[in-house]
Amino acid sequence: MLRRVIFAGLALLASVGVRAAGFADFLPGAKAMGMGMAFSAVADDPYAMFFNPAGTANTPYAQAGGSFGRMQSPVGTLSFAALTYLRPFEPINTATVGAGYYAGRQTNGGDKDSFLLHYAQELRIPRLPLAKPLRVGGNFKFVNVDQGRGSFGAGFDGGILARSNIGLSGSLTLLDLTTNVGVPHPTIGLGTAYTWRRRLTVAGDLRYRKGLAEFYPGLEASFHQGLLKARLGRGFQLDGVGQLALGLGVNFSPLVIDVAMTVPTGGIHRRGGAYQAGLNYRFGAPSFASSFVGQAAIQADSLRSDIFRLEEFKKNLQNDTQSAESNKTIVSGEMSVLRKRLAESQDELRLLEKRKDELEYALSVLSLEKRKLLPPPAPKRAPAKPKPAPVVVWPRYRQVRPGDTLRSIAQEFYRDAARWELIYEANRDKVERGLPRTGAVLEIPDPRR
Repeated sequence: MLRRVIFAGLALLASVGVRAAGFADFLPGAKAMGMGMAFSAVADDPYAMFFNPAGTANTPYAQAGGSFGRMQSPVGTLSFAALTYLRPFEPINTATVGAGYYAGRQTNGGDKDSFLLHYAQELRIPRLPLAKPLRVGGNFKFVNVDQGRGSFGAGFDGGILARSNIGLSGSLTLLDLTTNVGVPHPTIGLGTAYTWRRRLTVAGDLRYRKGLAEFYPGLEASFHQGLLKARLGRGFQLDGVGQLALGLGVNFSPLVIDVAMTVPTGGIHRRGGAYQAGLNYRFGAPSFASSFVGQAAIQADSLRSDIFRLEEFKKNLQNDTQSAESNKTIVSGEMSVLRKRLAESQDELRLLEKRKDELEYALSVLSLEKRKLLPPPAPKRAPAKPKPAPVVVWPRYRQVRPGDTLRSIAQEFYRDAARWELIYEANRDKVERGLPRTGAVLEIPDPRR
């Protein structure tokens, strides 16, 4: 759907019988000229009433300004001047009222005079999801155009300006909706602008009236906290002469100075080019120095707050580090205690195993003595001659495995755990605390020794 709308708009522009812009199409304002007339979505000075009446809404100061300039073309030289006055409208908090006058005189072209009575206001529309209030405005105007015979008329200008929190704005304007004054009218305009970090503004205006369609792109760059502004754009093409526009603005608040010039793109020798200078005084506005100092103070407070937060963060990190070191020390101490307890437990286990072996040895001795005290058993028939046992070669050898004791090894080789002492006597250097060393190779002596 969007593509269809774009293609339809391009087809409409292509189908227009385009003629050159004339002296009656020119609008005053040095800032607007420096941006190549791409101003309806920016509209932030008193000359906005000529481009988009909505732009002056909620003006905080009363302002008065004037501009003058000249523009060359093959038809003749256009000399022009303008006066503006704006002030807040106290009965309505966001409203602005004002007046403007423009006079243009072109040699061999004609004269134009416009007097504007201006009103603009910000509105909150509940069903319209806008981050900032919608600005609307209008001019009631009187126009006189003289092209050999004077023609006087009255009419109306209207505009809408929508803005967002991300620096994007858009505008819709309807200019020169007047009675017949001998020149083409009215003009419909669409504008858009995007401001990046209050440093760079990119804008574009599309204007259409019967027999003429024009697109004006423009740029504005801000330097030194808004003290200096540089501008660039496609200039107003008076009588079909292509122009490149350049502009400069200086903010000596409460006085603002803007200058602009254009040069013909078809060659510097072609009859074309323009200049314009404008002054605007804002009554009661703070000086730029105090504003700059105020901004610097705000930034300094912000930096101090950031430093304070970083210091607090640093202290918290240091406290956390100290706590971690303390916990590490405590855990290390507990680990040392546990290792010591483990070693003591292992020693106690070995002593208990040795004590067990001693007790078992004592029990075996007691059992032997008990058997000696008993009467000899009755003689028995001689048992059948046993089969010869396999020949065993002594000594034998055995590697100690985990869990082995002298008694368990004696039981394995002698079938009598009580004979562990034979193994002990043959391997004294391989026994520690009554237990054979794990991995040691024990010599198993002949039990008949």
